[in-house]
Amino acid sequence: MPAESRANIHGGLRILAQGLSSNLNGLAEPLTPAQLAAVHPYWATDVTLLAPWRLEQGLVWLPDSQPLGLQGVDIVVCGPCASTMDVARELVAQGRLGAFGSVIAPAQTGGRGQLRRTWLSAPGNVLATLVLPPAEGLWNDLRPLVLGHLLAEALEGVCEGVCVKWPNDLLVNERKIGGILVEERPGCVLAGLGLNLGWAPREEDLRPGHCVAAGSFRLPPGVSGALGLWRMLVNRLETGYVTLLETFSPSDFLTIFQSRLAWKGRRVLVCEGAGVRYEATIRGVSGKGELVLDCDGKEILFLAGDVTPL
Repeated sequence: MPAESRANIHGGLRILAQGLSSNLNGLAEPLTPAQLAAVHPYWATDVTLLAPWRLEQGLVWLPDSQPLGLQGVDIVVCGPCASTMDVARELVAQGRLGAFGSVIAPAQTGGRGQLRRTWLSAPGNVLATLVLPPAEGLWNDLRPLVLGHLLAEALEGVCEGVCVKWPNDLLVNERKIGGILVEERPGCVLAGLGLNLGWAPREEDLRPGHCVAAGSFRLPPGVSGALGLWRMLVNRLETGYVTLLETFSPSDFLTIFQSRLAWKGRRVLVCEGAGVRYEATIRGVSGKGELVLDCDGKEILFLAGDVTPL
């Protein structure tokens, strides 16, 4: 890895040791670099590249070249947890995590996706939560689409042809490689992200009636591991998010987003829940971010549910 990339990955990185983990109300287990390296080869690569590590005040493990400064941490690596969203929320409440700070874990037991569905994963995959700054007006409602678009763009150098299944799933070759869940919590907005980095659920492990098959991707040469990938994505998400909201109007963004929309112009099966099913064609997204469907000449603004290509 080039020296500049290695230095960049050091910035604002903490592994929660016993001390700080004990202040999280049992939300995450403590972790050491050795334990993290044993989880998966991807994590072992990250731990080796960041070595040597030092333990500060019994609270956190830091790369040896990094100063302490617990305020405004950038990336927190926590031990196994129910959900990185829960850990991030607690760190925000404690004043230890600010805008574009994030939490990543090697494993979680209670990950969730859209409509509170279980998010299945395995060690080596990316399981993280990003803290977002406040947004005004329509931008607040468009956040899932904005993140999907930016994440798809950021992943293009890793796996080609990433598109967004409205409103918050990432597809490659019509297989789901990742998902985004945005939740507003008191005092913050959290974006949970899961990426199938080398592992995806088997067909029989997915919920009955699932929309698309799961897929995965592998790291290209030059990207160290799960943490190296996440650091790269966070940098690009922060820069892209700020630039997008400062440069474009919501209407401009939605025009740009159309190029990332999965199955545009294709016939799909629409499931709105409670047994409501019908066929339609995806036309695009509306000025408010709704999915626009054409059902036998009738325009439908789709707000919630699933679509599956026919």
